Amino acid sequence: MLQLAPYPIRFMRLGIVSPFPPEISGVGQYGWYVSRGLAASGRFERIVVWANQADHARDAVGAGPLTLRRVWRRDDPRAAYHLLRAIAADRPDALWFNAGLTIFGRSRLVNFLGLLVPLLARRMGLPVVVTLHEIFRAARLPDLGLQDGRLTHWGVHLTTRLLLEADAVCVTLRRYANLLQAHYGRRNIHHLPHGSFTPITHLLPPADAPPSETLFFSSLAPHRGVAVLMNAFRDVQRRLPQATLAIAGADHPRFPGYTAQLRASIKGQRGLRWMGVQSEASLLKLFARARIVAQPYLATSGASSVMARAAAAGRPIVASDLPDLRAMAEEANLLVDFTPRGDAPALAQTLTALLENPERQAEMARHNLRAMRTMTLDSTCERYADLLTHVAKQEHGRL
Repeated sequence: MLQLAPYPIRFMRLGIVSPFPPEISGVGQYGWYVSRGLAASGRFERIVVWANQADHARDAVGAGPLTLRRVWRRDDPRAAYHLLRAIAADRPDALWFNAGLTIFGRSRLVNFLGLLVPLLARRMGLPVVVTLHEIFRAARLPDLGLQDGRLTHWGVHLTTRLLLEADAVCVTLRRYANLLQAHYGRRNIHHLPHGSFTPITHLLPPADAPPSETLFFSSLAPHRGVAVLMNAFRDVQRRLPQATLAIAGADHPRFPGYTAQLRASIKGQRGLRWMGVQSEASLLKLFARARIVAQPYLATSGASSVMARAAAAGRPIVASDLPDLRAMAEEANLLVDFTPRGDAPALAQTLTALLENPERQAEMARHNLRAMRTMTLDSTCERYADLLTHVAKQEHGRL
């Protein structure tokens, strides 16, 4: 991997393409925090983010030189056209493209057209850095609620090849860097660990915190395994009648109405708290009240911001034993209790044992807090700034 020298000066105008809140997605949240971190770093004269249009959009980013412009909409086949027009009009010195393979909507064609933007921006002479959050070669598409088949595999393979034409491609799992290098033979791949958006601090439970609360925090969809967790929770309550389960988050964009279906299916079950969408302040309070954060996922498509944030808040984690979650824990040196995917009795047994063992909870918290102190948002943004400077210097021969 290329070794980058730092350039600690305010040097250029940066363009960013990313989904942004209020859309509930890991890619959008990542773009929100990294964009604000880059703006606060003092390394850029000006930053423009071309984000998706959304109802109840949160446009006051409040971070130095950052300007937010909502110029494209999900499921719009003209999204790529609107983006390229905006990029051409502004002509930034470098472009960061924060990409998930389904960020432009539910249509395969709309996503393919949108994901051509980095290649076309490169053809316009702009230095381009792409962060690729999902490697579908490593995912089971039907488990994620996505279409599978020969056309999908051909399209994903072609899209990945075109994205790899960028000056640099970043991934948040070393496992993904190895896969891309092995299958596509590219050497412009950079591993930037996901890191945490949450301040690294062991949150102390408030005086009114439940004695045995488990927290689920994510977008809600079948592949998140919430139904498995609720089945496991019934078994937990048989051993720990005072146990509670807080479920925070909104419907995944691909599964509108899923939360309502879940709530209807378990009507009357005690101990459940449906918390909905959370602000940063309210999320930290939820972390403080919880003894455990559960990730009962049935499928994944990348590194987990939930795992990183839970570890940074000093919360023990119980997760499904999936390749992406296992890789993230090993690469970040996190202590996580893993259970077999979709196995509600095993999940209940692991949750119960950990809820009854405060010493184990404290051990996991101490270990994970130490590990996450090397993966702060500031360190992530510093590495991005160095990489963007490097590719811009290569392209322009100046700065």
